[in-house]
Amino acid sequence: MVEHRTPVTARLALGALAVLLVGCGTVDGAATPGEIDVRSLDVGSYTTVPADIEIGRKPTDGPILEGLRMAGAVVFPHEVDPALTHSWGTDVLDTPQRASDTSAISNVNLAVLERHRMIVGFDIAEGTLAFDKAKPAIETDARITRVVLLRFPGAGNAKEAARELESTDFGVSPDNRPVPIPGYAAAHAHWRPGIKTIGATFAHGEIVVSLFLQHQSPDIDALAKRVAAILDAQIPLLDEFTPTAPDRIAQLPRDPDDLLRRTLIPGPADQRIAIDSREFAPWTGRAGRHYRPTEPAELGTAWDRGGVDSVAHAYSTTLFRFRDEADALAFGTTWHDTLSAAAHPIAAPAGLPQARCAERRAGTAPALTRCYVSYRRYGAFVSGAEPAGVRRQAAAQFALLANAQ
Repeated sequence: MVEHRTPVTARLALGALAVLLVGCGTVDGAATPGEIDVRSLDVGSYTTVPADIEIGRKPTDGPILEGLRMAGAVVFPHEVDPALTHSWGTDVLDTPQRASDTSAISNVNLAVLERHRMIVGFDIAEGTLAFDKAKPAIETDARITRVVLLRFPGAGNAKEAARELESTDFGVSPDNRPVPIPGYAAAHAHWRPGIKTIGATFAHGEIVVSLFLQHQSPDIDALAKRVAAILDAQIPLLDEFTPTAPDRIAQLPRDPDDLLRRTLIPGPADQRIAIDSREFAPWTGRAGRHYRPTEPAELGTAWDRGGVDSVAHAYSTTLFRFRDEADALAFGTTWHDTLSAAAHPIAAPAGLPQARCAERRAGTAPALTRCYVSYRRYGAFVSGAEPAGVRRQAAAQFALLANAQ
């Protein structure tokens, strides 16, 4: 068994700092009674015209969109083990090569994934300690759970892939031993005696669940029980998930919840942008929980109370859809009132009294400015390195939301 696999490096942080490109700005529409006249806002050169998301369709979009759907069907490890409070990364694996290189699948398994025509995967990992890229996980006392969902074109492909993935990984070391998983006779699992990790695969319909777990000590009974607990939580989620027929994946809507067109995009509204899980993507339904803040706890509570049911992310902008306007406003107030010690409030955009902005300095990293702005049931974070530019982004995002009605 491979003792250490490189964790996912993609981070879905709310404050992701992107290179900010600007296009030609326009502010359309007159205000309705009681609303701000968006034509009075300083939006700089940012566009406030809702984008036609479908014109940007690319051949690569379909598998990624299916992977984003799978993001709503994966179990969050901390839901099974609340001690797993630190994210070790999450991402769509849109090719067999990426799955082999970056997921819990051993890198000896590329041929298996290709042979059984893997369509897409989704990968999530969480641990009891913060991820430290300078130290292999196996050298820490971290408890880690990594879950990868791998989609295949049929149940037969998935069943054979699960068996072969285990067999190939098992053959990496002559010291590996099979491990039965309580309650899951069809699961394939192995460990290396004396090593505190376990790998397992389990086919359920067209999806293979691949697991990699690390314990504090080489306790095989504890590891096997943890695998069973993850499967206990994961299988019901897969039962509720309907995979898209392979011949329909290319037609999956790019903006299923009508959120991406409301999200501020660097550059003109008519640009053609490929779906990218880290930079330009819809996270609908339960998949939006990958953006749920965990620190401070009050902000996570405000998210839950606000009933967020969809998220869209476009470069330096993240847009949430709340239950109603009051919840969208309350989330921004909670964020502003619970800023970390490294952050301090700064002036909000002129003309937007409900907007909130802060600047954060941490160590030697460049300062980050972030603003939160809401309009009706929508709330958005925008971020960047320069406060005046971020304030213009916030104003443009507000105007865009108003113009998208």
